[in-house]
Amino acid sequence: DTAIMVGCGILGWMVGGPCLAILTALGGKYAADKTQGPIADSTKAVGRITASAGRKAKEERLGCKIKAAIRSLFGKKKDCDCKNCNPNVGSTSN
Repeated sequence: DTAIMVGCGILGWMVGGPCLAILTALGGKYAADKTQGPIADSTKAVGRITASAGRKAKEERLGCKIKAAIRSLFGKKKDCDCKNCNPNVGSTSN
């Protein structure tokens, strides 16, 4: 499951940087698929938390808000005009 790998990778990155992130992502996926017990349960829980955070970020349009915040730092237009935020952008009306 991708969420397990992302969640374990983020935890590994926070603790030990990019090398540990790769190891924890692959190790978490292996533990969730091949083992049983507290380690497998904890990696599956990390995956569920990560998936829930991803759904919430999409619901809140976090990507668009971050884009708008970065644009405002450089004096550009503050509103996001991506297709995710505004479904009418990019459509042609004659």
